[in-house]
Amino acid sequence: MTQPAQAPLADVETPAHPRPSRWPWVAGVLVVLLAAAGVYWFVLRDGGDAQQTVATTGGELNKAVRDGTFAFTVSAVRCGVPKVGDEFVDLEPQGSYCLVDVLVKNGGTTPEYFDSTSQKAYDGAGAEFDTDMQAEVFVNTNAQNFLDQINPGSQVKGTLVFDVPSGTTLASLVLHESSSSPGARIALK
Repeated sequence: MTQPAQAPLADVETPAHPRPSRWPWVAGVLVVLLAAAGVYWFVLRDGGDAQQTVATTGGELNKAVRDGTFAFTVSAVRCGVPKVGDEFVDLEPQGSYCLVDVLVKNGGTTPEYFDSTSQKAYDGAGAEFDTDMQAEVFVNTNAQNFLDQINPGSQVKGTLVFDVPSGTTLASLVLHESSSSPGARIALK
């Protein structure tokens, strides 16, 4: 039996260099765009907060002020506290602690968290101070709800703790429902 003749093989051109994958380039561009968007968002958020702070009229000790759905009432401020803690741990500030007793009421229709890291204190020269969350845990042992969700119509009491330079007296607070809310200023003098 004879076999049919085979057709000659055509020369198939193979590329000298295989085509590189586009995937690494696409992924790189996406990462750069996401990073740029994140930086842009943080710059806008941080830059815009200072301009959005509202000086609420009548904000003073023992008088409620509103920011969003939260109403804040500051009842006492104690500065010059050298340490906080319990029988096992003593936390010492870099300067001294200022303790601010506050009542937070949720006037909204949904449960909300009180974010103590969004709260700011200011001295007479305008220097801004953040809360010390670690110290707040030890100061608020009897007010655990202060750091938990607040149901609609409910209120909680707690103490904000600020680490300030020794000898500092707080002039005002700006209390916020959230990190993006305008804030309510409370004069302490």
